[in-house]
Amino acid sequence: MRRHLLYLLLPVLLGSMLAVPAGAAWPERPIRVIVPFPPGGPNDVVARLVAEPLAQALGQPGVIENRAGAGGTIGSEAGARAPADGHTLTLGSTSSHSLPTLLGQKIGYSPTTSFAPVGLIGRTPTVLLASPRLPAGSFADFLARLRAQPGQLNYGSSGAGTLNHLVMETFKAQTGTFIVHIPYRGTGQAVADLLAGQIDLMFDAAITAVPQVRAGKLQALAVSGAVRLADLPQVPTFDEVGLREFQGNLWIGLLAPSQTPAPILQRLNAELQLVLKRPDVRSRMTALGFEPLPGPADALTRYMQAVHDSWARVVRERRIGSE
Repeated sequence: MRRHLLYLLLPVLLGSMLAVPAGAAWPERPIRVIVPFPPGGPNDVVARLVAEPLAQALGQPGVIENRAGAGGTIGSEAGARAPADGHTLTLGSTSSHSLPTLLGQKIGYSPTTSFAPVGLIGRTPTVLLASPRLPAGSFADFLARLRAQPGQLNYGSSGAGTLNHLVMETFKAQTGTFIVHIPYRGTGQAVADLLAGQIDLMFDAAITAVPQVRAGKLQALAVSGAVRLADLPQVPTFDEVGLREFQGNLWIGLLAPSQTPAPILQRLNAELQLVLKRPDVRSRMTALGFEPLPGPADALTRYMQAVHDSWARVVRERRIGSE
């Protein structure tokens, strides 16, 4: 009788168990966001604008972990290998998830299959910056000096194969100039040396470049994108100075390890979209030239691939290689 009753109840019991979504108790502890670059750079700035309100919405503290090195690939590898339980996320960007294989780097993760997309956070143009010690003048004057003095100026990047490296190599190819590359472990370190006059030039994302230019600490020579930045209206676009279809936008998004349960990913995406629509978050981002782009998780996957394909053409056609 007991056995017969168990057989009758078994389908009901199994059905109720399957009806409980995976990760129902999630999150049970703080949400860790791995930023694969040092503090002070654009990825770090965006992470700190998003991580705290996102974690608060989930009812847990948010923890930023900066794991820099190798152009963002060391921290990204750590994020890919983290437990797929929704408690560790990775901040992905153009440098770490669209570009790392274009110059032949060997990395310990796949930018696509090692991760599940949470959502695109947004994008920002890049700005060509000059040290305050460099008498840059107008863009035409600056370009004339570059051509007259090949190899006498240098530029910093956040590492070989990163966005600001490839953008400058594109600039060199389009202008027929030679500028010496000095790679750093992150944008923040390069900007510090640019401010001190230890290096001459670099490309930086608008979100971190705008405050330095507005404070008069750095010179802005031109900006990528179709229109001028509202906060730097005096700075021309590359189109305006004759470099057509100049590519240089930085995207930033949020990723989870690939086997993270679907209900957790759906909740993360829903909360991320709400955070990006908050007036206080949007106003802080847009004031720095960063455009929030809330949307479905798969929009991030499509964006990553489109940027990769576009840069692959640039690298191939302009024969850009690592230094």
